[in-house]
Amino acid sequence: MGGLAKKVYDKSPYFFKYLLLNFKGYLNAKQRYNSRFKSSLQEHIDLWGADIQDINDFQKKKLSKLLTEVHQHSQWYASIMKEHKITLKEIESNPIEVLKRMPILEKSDRKKHVDLIVNTSRKTDMVNHTSGTTGSPTMDYLDQESINDSFAVWKRFHNVIGVKTKDKQVRFSGRLVINNDAKKPPFWVYNYFEKQLMMSTYHLKSENFKFYIEKLNKFKPKLIDGYPSAIFIISKFINKNKIKLSFVPKAIAVTSETLYDYQRIEIEKAFRCHVHNQYASNEGSPFITECTNGNLHVNLDSGIFEYVNNEGKPAKPGEIANLVVTSIIRFKTPLIRYNIGDTVLLPLQNEICNCNCNMPIVKKIIGREDDILWTEEKGYVVSADTALIDIEGIMEGQIIQENPKLVVVNLIVDDAFNKKMQDRLLNNLKDRLGEHIDYTINIVDNIPLGPNEKFDAQKRNFELKF
Repeated sequence: MGGLAKKVYDKSPYFFKYLLLNFKGYLNAKQRYNSRFKSSLQEHIDLWGADIQDINDFQKKKLSKLLTEVHQHSQWYASIMKEHKITLKEIESNPIEVLKRMPILEKSDRKKHVDLIVNTSRKTDMVNHTSGTTGSPTMDYLDQESINDSFAVWKRFHNVIGVKTKDKQVRFSGRLVINNDAKKPPFWVYNYFEKQLMMSTYHLKSENFKFYIEKLNKFKPKLIDGYPSAIFIISKFINKNKIKLSFVPKAIAVTSETLYDYQRIEIEKAFRCHVHNQYASNEGSPFITECTNGNLHVNLDSGIFEYVNNEGKPAKPGEIANLVVTSIIRFKTPLIRYNIGDTVLLPLQNEICNCNCNMPIVKKIIGREDDILWTEEKGYVVSADTALIDIEGIMEGQIIQENPKLVVVNLIVDDAFNKKMQDRLLNNLKDRLGEHIDYTINIVDNIPLGPNEKFDAQKRNFELKF
């Protein structure tokens, strides 16, 4: 939803939230799942089991198309290509070698110069706002083809794990789907047109868990997806109280956060099905998805991954590698050699999976290392960093919970951040974490990186017992 629509939604009573969400769901379904989506989905389903040479040929063709378009229609990339004397003839004959000559795109440039980066030959059909992995709000412009192809690769992942496009699903995300001060159910809103029950991650308190479980038993989803930390919290309650659910999902798919082994064990015990990990981003990163054998496949038909160590050199087998990505499914806001700020663990040697997919494997998605926050008023909070998304002037932001009664927010800002923006940020934080705790907002020049040189958009500095 856009800024105004989101404000209207947030202030609306439940019935109007349902109407607004379903109107948006109708528009989304029309835009995402058209005839072009269907043909793209089938193409990517076929590529999942294709010979590696056919996959590489597809990747090369799409990369050539991307580089040709930005050479002609992106002010940012056209300037770079001119500086490096890259010609259209070179792009057509050997796009992979051309890609190696392109400089790495850093997050600061991706955010600051997005209007120069965009591909002006393509119409904007959607605008996304994301907090990204640095807590810094980012604009992402999409055209119709990019929308269809992105959803085709995502739905191909669901197809691989046995979930159909129109199967009923439950989603736990950072969206405020109901009023933040709601004390009784429903803590969810149903999107009829996408068969999706949107469950709030901001009302995960012990006194509310029974309502979540009753609704899950009644709804009986084929797929549960979203933040692993939220699904883990529900699972912990189910297992602790020896609750047996009246349904078994086909699969659980988690995203946006690191999936830890202890979370996977708890979730699989509660829901009696496999947890499938996946990696992508609202910024348009290519996909990494887990197959039915539990291996993480790099989706070469969605883009090109480069693995770089902390010295900027190619990472070695067995190392934790920084991801530099080039998307071949996003053309309006091109990502070419983008330092996305996430990491993976590489295998010690090339591994071939017997699941019928020939795409390469990584051992683990390190991803973001954000923590679960907890307040007496709101319970478990898994995505407080979404409070930063609609605030102008924030270049980077970090939320640190020092204790259950104190939250410190460190911000790097520009001139657009004023008293009005600070008040809006404070209101957003109260919506997510509660009214009755202290908030300290610090304007800083630098926010230190955390373990593995990762940015922690949200972290907790006290022990939390689940």
